[in-house]
Amino acid sequence: MNEGVPDPRQELRRFWLRALVGLCAGIAAAAGVAAYLGISQRELIASIHGVALEPLLLAAAGGLILMGLQALRWWLVMRPLLALTYGQAYRALMVGFAFNVLLPARGGDLLRVQYLGKRTGVSRAKLLGTEIVDFWSDKWGWVAAFPLVCLLGSPPAWLFHALLLIAGAVFGVGALLALMGSGLWRGPRTPAFIANLRDGFAVNHWKRLLLVETLIAPLPWLWETFVIALAGHALGLDLSPMQAFAALTAFNVATAVPSPGNAGSFEAGGTLALAAFGLPKETALAFIFLYHLTQIVPGFVGGVLILSIEGQQIFGREGLFRLRRPGLPLDTPVVPEPDPG
Repeated sequence: MNEGVPDPRQELRRFWLRALVGLCAGIAAAAGVAAYLGISQRELIASIHGVALEPLLLAAAGGLILMGLQALRWWLVMRPLLALTYGQAYRALMVGFAFNVLLPARGGDLLRVQYLGKRTGVSRAKLLGTEIVDFWSDKWGWVAAFPLVCLLGSPPAWLFHALLLIAGAVFGVGALLALMGSGLWRGPRTPAFIANLRDGFAVNHWKRLLLVETLIAPLPWLWETFVIALAGHALGLDLSPMQAFAALTAFNVATAVPSPGNAGSFEAGGTLALAAFGLPKETALAFIFLYHLTQIVPGFVGGVLILSIEGQQIFGREGLFRLRRPGLPLDTPVVPEPDPG
């Protein structure tokens, strides 16, 4: 074994250890909610009998469209730094999603940065900075979508509390990103990694970001609200737009539990939200579980297929954790630069 070259077996052990710890955390969250609500296992199983498959198949197709809307937002945010085509952006997003199913704490998003840095030669620190801006734009999309959904129904009190919490975080992080991306936050002794990270924050002009966040960022949230309401018919649930949006908000907040693929935490958050509306708790849990499957299976399979077609390995000398020469054709050639990140 050459000195300085990571051992693929050690990487693989760390990979599965992180996944196992995150999975245990998610399962513990779901078990805690089931115990809190007093969910009956017999009634839970009974609620799954007679499930209509058509709404679930439509929800799976809707999940791919949802990923397309998320890819559109990410593509627009990333484009000033990296001239990807929309198809390339969609494939990169799907690769990251596939790893999010396996890694806790959205580790797939970090691997997406690694994937693009490896395939294009662009600094991973710059890509990470732009990735953080996109993550912030996604949360701003929730804030912008909330008043539109309120036109279709009255929100519960806890959703207003969520609005205050998320909006406060969005504005706070937005101010921090603006400060770090401004010319005021730089110096001759700034480390190269920090300078590249700052450049990733600053690559989008504020007018461009305002357009993306006002017109594009709310679309994934509004579309998934519709998909959830549609999927509810699989178990005979006639969910209102507000109920669907509340469930969507709850299982996104529950992603604070770092389980791979949001396993367990997704079910815990969504079940609590629907049960708060007075829906049968066993039916709510069964629905959230089935809906979760419709969202992760197509994206995971698609990401694995993309990696297979492109000949990507996950571990080893030429794997995703090892840097190699650029190999992804872009709309506009990007000159490879030294990558301190």
